[in-house]
Amino acid sequence: MSRGPGAGRASRPIGGLAAIAVAAAVWGTTGTATHFAPGVPAFVFGAVTFGLGGLVLAATAGQGTLRAVAQRRTRGWALLGAASLVVYAVAFYAALADAGVALGTTLAIGSSPVFAGLVEWVADRRRVSRRWVVATLVSVVGMVVVTLARSEHDDGGRSLAVGVGSALVAGLTYALYSWAVARGMHAATSRMPLAVSAVVGGTAGGGSTELGGDVGVAAARAARGPNERGLVGAVFGVAAVPLVVLAVAAGGPFLVEAGNWPVFLYLALVPTVVGHSLYAFGLRTATASVATLLSLLEPVVAAVLAVLVVGEHLGLGGWGGIVLVVVGLSVLALPERRAG
Repeated sequence: MSRGPGAGRASRPIGGLAAIAVAAAVWGTTGTATHFAPGVPAFVFGAVTFGLGGLVLAATAGQGTLRAVAQRRTRGWALLGAASLVVYAVAFYAALADAGVALGTTLAIGSSPVFAGLVEWVADRRRVSRRWVVATLVSVVGMVVVTLARSEHDDGGRSLAVGVGSALVAGLTYALYSWAVARGMHAATSRMPLAVSAVVGGTAGGGSTELGGDVGVAAARAARGPNERGLVGAVFGVAAVPLVVLAVAAGGPFLVEAGNWPVFLYLALVPTVVGHSLYAFGLRTATASVATLLSLLEPVVAAVLAVLVVGEHLGLGGWGGIVLVVVGLSVLALPERRAG
């Protein structure tokens, strides 16, 4: 039976949505995957994951990576994005190690849009919207609730405090990374600046090309032109250099253990490379608002796996806090109403 002319067009958005959903799901497995390589420090996970993943992403961009670094108009943004990515890589895994998979992922994802709005307000003098304020308040309340719930279960302590701090640093550096990539895209293509106030997801695994959020938008647009694609490759490629050096210099004992490499390769290739590529593919047909809503699968998957696989205990308060964070991010992801 022949398909009508609109059948192909109708199937492409469905395929794009499926790709985004799968990307968010694999990002959510990041924290649980580290559970299968016990004893490996957080910085080794971050260095190896983004080091290997970054090299692969830089290589796939080809000569565009070198051009993005060589051109003055994009070099500064690439370096800023890479520096932010390096800090994010270490901070995110430290959050998972000290605060737990569910709390660490929730805080990193939930705080990123808050910091993104603040970055735009400080750097671009862009006024925050009323919706951003409401979404921020709801998300912050959710983050406080889930943190208090975890604190009661673990009796607080220095480890939890370090984990919460690391998650907030991860949220801030991910927002800076997204902002730098968005501004670099504008510099490379002379298009209008991309807003980053709705960044969602993208953990280490998702550290990715939101990669989640607006970095995912950047990655999708990067596929359309060598300059844009090269910028993303440059960010990851430059970040990979110090991370690989860190992994080799300080993580040698953990690199020689063969049992750790299935986890290292999974984190580098699946959440980072495959996850980001799927997200970029999905954004070719799905709108950014729908994509960010689907990206909320990441903290949900992370929380469920943390309970079922890792053995974490969230309790009613912890689940309630995660729900509030998801609701707050959903408010940011909803499209603006048009006047009239």
